[in-house]
Amino acid sequence: MKNLSIRVIIGILFSVVGLVSLFFSSDALMAAIWLSFGNGLILSDLRLTGVDEQGNQFVKPIPRVRTYVAIMLIVFAVLLLLLQIFMDMQQVGGGAAQ
Repeated sequence: MKNLSIRVIIGILFSVVGLVSLFFSSDALMAAIWLSFGNGLILSDLRLTGVDEQGNQFVKPIPRVRTYVAIMLIVFAVLLLLLQIFMDMQQVGGGAAQ
């Protein structure tokens, strides 16, 4: 539990909300937004431990690739959210024109 920060816990909660929303509402776009943002938060801050030659535990640094993937997932979530807003605005606008 030492390696779980507040961002990792919030990321887990976002991922759970995304998974539950996928099962109950079948809205894949909204679930992808929640899951992408949650997994990005988890990847950005999850710290793993390792054991050195003397048997001492240490915290491994976060690899750059994992940081870049986390940033890309968060940006992807924002882009999907903008797409969802655009689609909702089109749906509301189309209904008013008829």
